[in-house]
Amino acid sequence: MILLLGGFGVFFSALIIFYNKGYRSANIYLGLFLFFFNFIIISHYIYIFSESAEVISFVLRVPINATSYAVGPLAFLYVRSILRDNAKLSKFDWFHFIFFAIFFSGRLLNNLSGWDGQYQVTDEILNNSWKNFSHFKINQFLPMRINYILKAIHLSIYILLIWVLLVKKNFKKSSIDNGINHTKIVKSWLYFFALIITLLFFLLATVGFLFFTLEDKISFQHEGKLIFSSIFIGLLILVLGLILFPQILYGIPTDSLMSEENGNVSNGFDDNDKESFSFSEDYMNKIRLLLEKWTNQNKFLEADTNVHSLAKDINLPVHHIRFFLDKINNEKYIDWRNRMRIEYAIGIINNQDETDKTLETLGKACGFKSYSAFMQNFKQLTGKLPYEYIREIKQKKNNI
Repeated sequence: MILLLGGFGVFFSALIIFYNKGYRSANIYLGLFLFFFNFIIISHYIYIFSESAEVISFVLRVPINATSYAVGPLAFLYVRSILRDNAKLSKFDWFHFIFFAIFFSGRLLNNLSGWDGQYQVTDEILNNSWKNFSHFKINQFLPMRINYILKAIHLSIYILLIWVLLVKKNFKKSSIDNGINHTKIVKSWLYFFALIITLLFFLLATVGFLFFTLEDKISFQHEGKLIFSSIFIGLLILVLGLILFPQILYGIPTDSLMSEENGNVSNGFDDNDKESFSFSEDYMNKIRLLLEKWTNQNKFLEADTNVHSLAKDINLPVHHIRFFLDKINNEKYIDWRNRMRIEYAIGIINNQDETDKTLETLGKACGFKSYSAFMQNFKQLTGKLPYEYIREIKQKKNNI
């Protein structure tokens, strides 16, 4: 059951990484954090509760535990990205992953040295004789005890940094939430996220502490069931929070500042600023006008256009556009774009006595890559297939 919860967490975190919506760049940090943390706990669970030498040896060969030094930075970067409305890494941000690189390299070098070391470690784990750790060396650079102490210190530092970010942040109420205070929901989520991962990091440090204080595997199995259950339940709670409140994935809607002189839009964040501006009606109108200008240029007819090319064309963050379309227009980008394409096709049909285009040619002219996609979207919007709509138009004209 515990491994099933871990598998569910891994699956959902993978979905966030590869198929997430909203503020995708920040959500990649969140997805990687959940993905790696689940794998770390699964690997520790296997060490303690598995009786298969092959499974334990295989897990020891995978340097997944090195990501213990990545989960802290990933959680910190996720929270910082949401608060700043800026997910880009600076050249100094790579220093967050120095310990990860060191431990990963040492673990990889040990794995390349052959299977003998893993078999010795596996034998000690299975035979409950790990108190002295005579062969328990799985990293070329860091002794195991020092490694677990560094993990605890490393995680504690990032927990502290996350809480400092949240305490210093001045949240402002959004004016466009249509009865639902989006900013308040995301604020509550960030505090909830910080609280849960604080507990998770404490429990993970407890696992390391017990690893060195208990005499054998049987003792750890007795003491560890509650700890591992608590960790997986905590991760599941985070996943359920995202499922129940998907607007969390959009982050806090912060106002980008429009430059009237050059028409450019900034990223809405200055490192010296201590607060962000909530979406205002003025900013919403600016987004609306930029989208209208884009549509008046018939950019939606380009076959390869997508939300990222749209964001580049109008110089706005992608997640701002998604938030506007999803929450204000109540439609997804793909539906909005295809609706405009079909309305354009209808305009051509209505304004020509005899169209010189075949339906397939008309569909391609409207941006659809295939005739079937054109047919499907046309019927979805009008309730009729294109040739049925044309026939109905001709009948009305003949009757006149």
